[in-house]
Amino acid sequence: MSRKLIMHRFISPNADLHTKTLTITDIKEIHHLTNVLRLQKGDEIAIFNGRGEEALARIENLSPKNIQIVLTSAIKKSANNRITLTLACAIPKKAKFETIIEKCTELGVDRIIPVLTERTEVRLSEERQEKKRKRYETVAINAAKQCQRNILPIIDLPSNFNDILKKITPQTAAFIPCLSGERKNLVDTMKLNSEQFNIIFFIGPEGDFTTKELKAALSAGCIPVTLGPNVLKVDTAAIATIAVAKLILEKISE
Repeated sequence: MSRKLIMHRFISPNADLHTKTLTITDIKEIHHLTNVLRLQKGDEIAIFNGRGEEALARIENLSPKNIQIVLTSAIKKSANNRITLTLACAIPKKAKFETIIEKCTELGVDRIIPVLTERTEVRLSEERQEKKRKRYETVAINAAKQCQRNILPIIDLPSNFNDILKKITPQTAAFIPCLSGERKNLVDTMKLNSEQFNIIFFIGPEGDFTTKELKAALSAGCIPVTLGPNVLKVDTAAIATIAVAKLILEKISE
């Protein structure tokens, strides 16, 4: 009886998929392929490089340290969006930030910046920040595999809120959902001029941004918006914002 063919996706970061053969050396991918899925020589897989390219391949040789594959299909490329979507989100407690990364990767966010605000309770040393980023990148990779996405979002190291504000340029449309002051409806407000090709959303911590932070955001050009009458948790606000933004961007690009 022949083995049932199930197509599984694997990543080889920055790999040149225009070659005939390729070697997978990532230990996690090798473990998943050989020990979890128990794939064998001759099985077909999909391979993507995280930069928008994907191809089908056949397993040629397996070893504990590397897996050699032969590419069998033409390159499938993801379209490059003219507009990039960035989420700058305050770091919530527990593992909620991993949920934010997972769901926003599925939704198509291009960049995620963990933000340190005055009310952010999670503070990490530089060493732990780097370890966390590697963990976050793994979460993004797994989400990209699951949702058939070929481009990985960029995951930044944590940055101070005011430092991110300083990077806003005339080419950036910046929005800040908040709970106080005069705010506009996100759907009605999210309109871009011809020079804007970056969108950034700032999501605050539990307790929202401070008055001082909101004043700084408005001075930097951020547009205050509301996400509705209910007070949302950090993870809910982040995911809902990106979901709405992607729908609006798809409508704009039609």
